[in-house]
Amino acid sequence: MDKLMRELRSNLLSNQDISIIKNELWQLPIRSYNVSFSRVKRFKMDILMKMLLLAFQETDIRRAATLADMLLVEELFIHDLIGKMERTGLVRLEKQGYKLTAKGHDYLGKGIFEEDMEEDQAPIFYSHVHGEYRLASDQTNPEAEKILPTYRYAIDGTVDWDEIYELLSKEESGSAEENFQVIVTDVIGCEELGTESIPCIEFQLYDQKQDIFYARVWNGMIGGWDETLAKQIEEQEVVKWREAMDKQKELQN
Repeated sequence: MDKLMRELRSNLLSNQDISIIKNELWQLPIRSYNVSFSRVKRFKMDILMKMLLLAFQETDIRRAATLADMLLVEELFIHDLIGKMERTGLVRLEKQGYKLTAKGHDYLGKGIFEEDMEEDQAPIFYSHVHGEYRLASDQTNPEAEKILPTYRYAIDGTVDWDEIYELLSKEESGSAEENFQVIVTDVIGCEELGTESIPCIEFQLYDQKQDIFYARVWNGMIGGWDETLAKQIEEQEVVKWREAMDKQKELQN
């Protein structure tokens, strides 16, 4: 951390108009959760399944053998496919024959098929200060809680299920692989694991040329400058920094 601080100071002071008024090191508390969620595999509907659904939609058919003869496909294969569509709720057997359910009509219209997957889990961090959830990484520092003061504008909050769902949907569902997509369907549970401590480096700066005060904060979790934290500090303290400098000038005169 000391090496990083020296590098950041050197970078900031490369501009001769900038001076560092104060430099602080503190920890940002973030909540850690273990989130469980349900998923499905989404496929583009294959031509044979589409043909079966269209046949059930237009004709009264009860036996796999009838379809096998119509489509010139092995009866066992047709039987297995009908069983799969029954298990996933696309068709049901009535007196007249197999009929499409509302789900079956919907999937046929969209040309998709979804198959349930095992439930999954993901570790998630939540920063109340940022109002932001993110998948947990290895950027935490276990020693920070013991040796660093806590961020002076830290706040608390409650779990937002919708935001967790959005995060998981974006992270888990973004790419198609092997002709299917993994889609997060629901957040099932959220277990709070505790509070993690993220080391942050704060610089209070003065630009002599522009005659302005501002803050820069290096956030150890994202490995970069954090505009949200910097703006929070500026909103609370810039006026005080200006008043302190004005008093100092008065004393010097």
